[in-house]
Amino acid sequence: MSTTSAITSTTSTTSTSSTSSASSLDFEEFLQILATELKYQDPDDPVSGTEYVSQLAQISSLSALSSINSSLNNSVAYSLIGKEATYSTTDSSGNTVTGSGTVQSVTVSGSNTYVTIGGTTVNYDSIVTVSSSST
Repeated sequence: MSTTSAITSTTSTTSTSSTSSASSLDFEEFLQILATELKYQDPDDPVSGTEYVSQLAQISSLSALSSINSSLNNSVAYSLIGKEATYSTTDSSGNTVTGSGTVQSVTVSGSNTYVTIGGTTVNYDSIVTVSSSST
């Protein structure tokens, strides 16, 4: 009985950290969970290997979808170069900062995409409107 609670505790901790970690860590976390489950499983009632394969397939699919989403966001960001955009973001003191201008460049750093608008670099997610360039 106490063995099951140790596994549940490990699973919930890993689920929380996987949402904020990079996609490459998901597979490693899965292997750690799998090793823990195998170590503490009841020998009289073992878990089917099919369940582990199913879980691995789900994690692989999630990782692939995350990669596709990131690539799509980057493609859309690159298509904004030369267009007029307005952004709204929060500065370090909690004030809302808005601005607009021509999108000059796009920078991809890890899983983050940044756009330079009128000389100010902001996160791609901060863009609120886009229109064709007036020139």
